[in-house]
This record gives sequence, C-alpha cells and structure tokens, in this order.
Amino acid sequence: MALEIGSDVAKTLPSSVKNALGQMTGEQQAVFEEEYKKKMKSPLLMQLLAIFFPIHYFLLGRIGTGLIFLFTIGGVYVWWLIDIFRIRGVVDAHNEDAAKALLRDMKIMGS
Repeated sequence: MALEIGSDVAKTLPSSVKNALGQMTGEQQAVFEEEYKKKMKSPLLMQLLAIFFPIHYFLLGRIGTGLIFLFTIGGVYVWWLIDIFRIRGVVDAHNEDAAKALLRDMKIMGS
C-alpha cells in the first residue's frame, strides 16, 4: 500500500515508520497522522522558545533536564548558546520517538 498521509508529516517520519505505515489501511494511516500531529513538536517553535523563553525541555517532557537548565541559568549561558544550535536535532529525536511509540501503541491496540 502507499502512504496516504500528508507530505508535511511524511517528511518528518523515519523510514522504518514509513514502511510500517505503508502496510496499514488508509483509515489506520489517518488515525496515525491525527495522533502524530498532536504529539509532534515544531523545531522552529522550540528554537524560538530556546532563545527567548528557555522552557523547551519542559515542553519536550524532559522535566529534570529543564530544571537543571533553569537552576544553572542555562549552564551559565554556555548550555543555552549551544542549545540554540542543537535544539532542532533534539526536537527531531523527540518526534521520531513519538512516531515510533504511537506506531507501537497502534499495533498493540490492533488499530
């Protein structure tokens, strides 16, 4: 089967998830796409938050890292400066993990 999800979502998914989605029905792919859009984070938004309001770790579900970041004032601004450039990779990894977890949950539930 072919992918029946939007190209904006498809380009953010790892190939293993795309392959598994290709074996699902159109209805299952639509459910996946809807749920994934709820869970995925925007790299641009997270980068802007990292620059102006350092709450990006909390929004990514990494509470402990967020607290350490805040209590050390962004690693005396060194960590903050590095994060501005590496946040896209962190968000991409978060989105990949969310897609894999969603796919696993759908397989467990039999959707």
